[in-house]
Amino acid sequence: MGSIKRVWCISLFLYLILLVGTSIADFVPGSYLTLPQCIAATEASAVYPNDPGWQDAKVGERIRIQRRPVVVTYPINTTQVQWLVQCANSFKRMPDPRNGGHSNIGSSSMDNSVVIDISYMDSVVIDAATQTAVVGGGIRLGPLYIELDKAGFTIISANHPTVGLSGAIASGGFGLQSRKYGVTGDLALEAEVVTADGSVLIANAITNPDLFWALRGGGGGKYGIVTQWKLQLIPIWAKFTVFNIIYFYTGFEEVLTNFWNWAYGSLDDISVSLIFTNNEINIQGHFLGGEKDLHGIVDPTGLFKVGNAKAVKHNDCTHLGSRAYFIDKDKTCDKIYLLNVGTSPFGPNYGDVPTLQTADVTPVTEGVIEGYGAALKQQRENVKTKSMFFAKELSVENITTITELAKTMAYGAHAELTTYGGILETQLTDLTAFPHRNGVAYHLLLEVPLTGNATIDEPALNYINTWEETLRPLSNGGSYVGYEDEDLTNPGLSYFGGNLETLKQIDSKYDPNNVFNAGQSLNQTTPSLTTDKCPFIAGGDPPGRRSTGVKINENSLVYITQILLTIVLLINL
Repeated sequence: MGSIKRVWCISLFLYLILLVGTSIADFVPGSYLTLPQCIAATEASAVYPNDPGWQDAKVGERIRIQRRPVVVTYPINTTQVQWLVQCANSFKRMPDPRNGGHSNIGSSSMDNSVVIDISYMDSVVIDAATQTAVVGGGIRLGPLYIELDKAGFTIISANHPTVGLSGAIASGGFGLQSRKYGVTGDLALEAEVVTADGSVLIANAITNPDLFWALRGGGGGKYGIVTQWKLQLIPIWAKFTVFNIIYFYTGFEEVLTNFWNWAYGSLDDISVSLIFTNNEINIQGHFLGGEKDLHGIVDPTGLFKVGNAKAVKHNDCTHLGSRAYFIDKDKTCDKIYLLNVGTSPFGPNYGDVPTLQTADVTPVTEGVIEGYGAALKQQRENVKTKSMFFAKELSVENITTITELAKTMAYGAHAELTTYGGILETQLTDLTAFPHRNGVAYHLLLEVPLTGNATIDEPALNYINTWEETLRPLSNGGSYVGYEDEDLTNPGLSYFGGNLETLKQIDSKYDPNNVFNAGQSLNQTTPSLTTDKCPFIAGGDPPGRRSTGVKINENSLVYITQILLTIVLLINL
């Protein structure tokens, strides 16, 4: 009988050990002693302030405002994103999602946050029969265009290849042929979302439709972290022409007047922008047709003949070549490699103080697609931007005002007047959270480069502020949320118009504790360095470096107690 008891007790002992092992294997963030231990348990890559590469990891492309996150993490799947959100919550840190890193105000790398950079979640699975694709939420637009092109498809979005897909959709996603097809968010069919408590939800037109509505144009860093999108694809255009008309400020007022009066009301098949710098003016366009038809549309405007106009036209570009055309300073269709930016496309960041960046001619190596060459690493940008939307009406006096401002363009400054209208003019402003549709004729983007030296930068900032003070009253008051501006009096209203209050309600529903609190999009105050969200003193040391540790939760304690009792029983047999 004693031997039977002994066998039974030993079996129970081994079973309880197995239970403890299973319990320890379960992910319970609150059972770790430090944040680094919790993050290490997720098995996601992480970079801390004392690690090599920290200066590059902590910022994205835009470096004017540099912040101090606690750690930058790089998950490769949805489960890791869930666990990282739970780790951040458990240690009262803000989980801060980052995709392309293009925030103008550093909202994807907030102070004391856990940055969750999803750029390695870049898978693409295409269903040619349904003309849809399921893609990782972290993919950048350049690689996405390449992968879709392989199967004969494309989407509508920005020209800049390092922009992240999720960031583009969160901003709306205006791009080539938006006048024909709408914005990027209009092509989204479904999203997989990690919410503020670490849960995973599916959002589409039927399931969680309010969340799905908000994700498309409601601003980045809110509502949840999209780990996967399902997109409606567009077959590559059979025929198209790209063109660039160059002027050297001769007849600028005539160019601006003719452009303004023509472009908005032109065919949906033409996408066109007026770009001006301190030394020249360009009209760049993409037309779904041949060169002969293009002349039939543009010739009556006189834009090919104003002053000393010089036109460059291509009707033999490939689809990818036409995308590369708009980022190629030489305006050729040959440099497809410019789109192949991989997962780490930026050159070095030179420290905590933003400086005038220099180009890095080192090719990108991480995540590039074989057979397409590789883009050179792009310099990070220290720029100040302004964004404004305009209705169709603009008086002769207003045109003159813009002309005079353009003639005094600051060195290195860049302004881009992009045509809206087309199908957007027929859409209600609450189709998605992106409201800049019906009633919007043009969008103006203005950028000035900065050096990090206040004395040197003062004239550039004065210049851009003059544009703001002069032109904002002429605009409809709207701004593009993808170009965040900390100077806006009421940013939420400027970004979302009449959709703002609905977005606040949706945000409160899916994130009642305001866990995703980066940026300014809903007019919410970002957490201070001493709130419960961020309880560490400004300038203080971050939590300890990564280490391993044994996690002990309540269930484990129960099991351990049972083991001890079993041991006692064995001893007494």
